[in-house]
Formats: sequence, structure tokens, C-alpha cells
Amino acid sequence: MPLRSLLFIASLFTAFTVFTAHAEPQSPDEFIQIFQSENQAQQIQAAQALEWAGLSSPKIFDVVEADALKALPNDKDKFTVNYLSYMVKALAFSGNEKYRPTIEKIQREASNKKVKKYAQESLPKLAVYTRLNQLIVPKPWPENAYPSTNQRLINMLQSNETELLLLAAKRINYSNNYQAEVLSQLNKSLLENYQKPLSDDRLDAVAWLTHALAGSRSLDYKPTIETVANTAENKKLRKYAVKYLKYYNQ
Repeated sequence: MPLRSLLFIASLFTAFTVFTAHAEPQSPDEFIQIFQSENQAQQIQAAQALEWAGLSSPKIFDVVEADALKALPNDKDKFTVNYLSYMVKALAFSGNEKYRPTIEKIQREASNKKVKKYAQESLPKLAVYTRLNQLIVPKPWPENAYPSTNQRLINMLQSNETELLLLAAKRINYSNNYQAEVLSQLNKSLLENYQKPLSDDRLDAVAWLTHALAGSRSLDYKPTIETVANTAENKKLRKYAVKYLKYYNQ
């Protein structure tokens, strides 16, 4: 096996060990530390975490930008292609128009079609995150203290934005974050939404709210899942809720 492949696998193993105990960066300074390191596997995981971080500051994204531009001339092997794809998506999560020229440069100069595709998809998402980041973190860092993971999840659930409802529900579910303050807001958001007219995207988001709440297996919220299963106007949502009630039998 080529040395580069062995090094990348070793990097992945190291990142897995670290992120098993510490699932994602907990502060902006930790993001900066990771992006300044040489560990591309950890950087990929940090880049994914920026989707729900609510951060826009150049203190972080200047480093991401530098990493992306450094990798751009080498986007011919699959490892660099994968890495650069995550970096360009991370720049979009900044919601900062400062990075539009860089995303455009990557789209224009990348030799790999996958990288070009992600750069193209990142351009409209940049404008979306200009708005979403202000909802995730209403008082921007570093001018203000950075909110905890739980507070950011609560902000997302309170936003009534379909994309943030979906993202928060998935994060709660996948991270098994069933702390009381999070479940309370999750329950409130579900009750506020389950009887409303639901587009396909909104149905997906509300179904995930149901999934995440039921996944907690908290008996305090079983009546909510039963209510959705029995009375939701949307037949598909009722079907999902019936399915998720099975969590309480496991």
C-alpha cells in the first residue's frame, strides 16, 4: 500500500480515537487548533461540525480557507479530493461573503469534477448560512461569548426554520443528547408543528423531531409521541410516530 494511503489511514484512526471521547470541537479555539494542525481526518470532522456551529468569524475561516487553497493544486488523488470537498463546504457554512471569491476559485480551478460540484453547491449555501448562523448564534463570536452545544440546539429548535429543525433533530438523535433542557424544547417544537400543513421538507423535519424525541425513550414524552401518532393531520407523520413508539418497547 502506498505510504500516503498508510498515513491517511493512520490519521483516520487517530481522529477516531480522539473524536470518540470528544465528538466535535466544543469551542471556536478548538476549531482553530484542529484546522491549524496537519491531521486532515480531524479537520474533515471539524469541517462537518461547522454546519451547526453558527460561526462566521475570519479567525476560524481564514485558516479553513488557507487549508483549502493549499490542497487545491493536489486534487488528483481521492484523499485530497475528499478533503478539499469538505473544506469548500465548510467555507459555505461561514455565511461570510468574504469567502465567495475563494469558493469560485476552487470551482474554476479544481481539476476534479467532485470538487467542482461541491464548490458550485456551496455558492448558494453561503448566502443561506448568512441568515442561519445568526439564528444558531444570535450574538456572534468573538465579540460575544460562544454558546454551549445545548443552547445552540435550542436556538435552532426555536428558529422555526425547516433546515435548522431538521439539523437539530438529527444532531440530537445521532449524538444521543437527551438532556432535560434539550428534550423540553424538542417536545415544544414538535407540539407547535405537528398539526400544521407540512410540505415534503417540513414533513421530513417534523418526522425527525418525532424520531429524536422518541429516541430518548423518556416516558415523560411518550404521551407526545402517542398524540402525534393518533391525531396528526398528516397521515405519513402519524405512520412515522407509530413506528417510533416502538422505541418504548426496546
